[in-house]
Amino acid sequence: MKNKGKVVVLISITSDIGMALAERYSRDGYTIVGTYRSARSLDQLRALPDCHLFFCDMSDKESISKFINDYAALGLKWDVFISCPCNPLPIKAFFEGDFDEWSDSVHVNVIEQLRVLHGIHSHRNKSAHVVFFAGGGANNAVVNFSAYTASKIMLIKMCEFIDAENDDLNVFIVGPGWTRTKTHDLILANTDKSDEKHRKTEDFLKSGKGTSMDDVYGCIKWLCEQGKGVASGRNFSVVNDKWKGELSKVLAEELRSDVNMYKLRRCRNDFLQGEKGGSK
Repeated sequence: MKNKGKVVVLISITSDIGMALAERYSRDGYTIVGTYRSARSLDQLRALPDCHLFFCDMSDKESISKFINDYAALGLKWDVFISCPCNPLPIKAFFEGDFDEWSDSVHVNVIEQLRVLHGIHSHRNKSAHVVFFAGGGANNAVVNFSAYTASKIMLIKMCEFIDAENDDLNVFIVGPGWTRTKTHDLILANTDKSDEKHRKTEDFLKSGKGTSMDDVYGCIKWLCEQGKGVASGRNFSVVNDKWKGELSKVLAEELRSDVNMYKLRRCRNDFLQGEKGGSK
């Protein structure tokens, strides 16, 4: 296999996306290293060749530190790091919920994911790839989801920081769109049936539709293959961006030529400035 000897690290490998990616990377010849909190699906994962599994509770610093030490002891240098944890809770208005619960959610959704990356960063091969997952809300306010949404926006910006500070890392974040995962069960269990988010989630699950895991994997692979000049520091949409098909080359060329494309930016920064009518 062409990828024999390469290593992918999957944080929260027993998540639905983590499981799907583990199976696909394994078929492509990668050695798999994964962290889990729940024991579900472990037998299925243990059946994969060259798969190393470690318990890691992303809400517990000591558990994270233990995994970082265990990874160092494993002696494998990673090529791809993919972080899959997702906690949509609390689903409450900011001032109506418990702040500690809000803070804990932010830690799982962004801070502790960065802690793991920071801890195993030195145990990588050159020209490695780092992948995070984005969510909705970068361009609007998703009511009652501030902890989750703000965390994802921070991850988007951290990709830009890490990209600017590291010449040998291709780091990007991918929005998978509506995928069929257990996260939706949490949303249904923690929202009122009259809530719009509840209705939309229920309708989605009944529809049988959703972003295919093959597309999620395909998009990540394409971005890794394109490398730092195209992918790094940016936020991508699996569903909406033209990463596959005849327009993929056009997209890659445009990304190379515009350093601001697919990044968090103010829109129309030059309004009423300089020659456009403002003060000079």
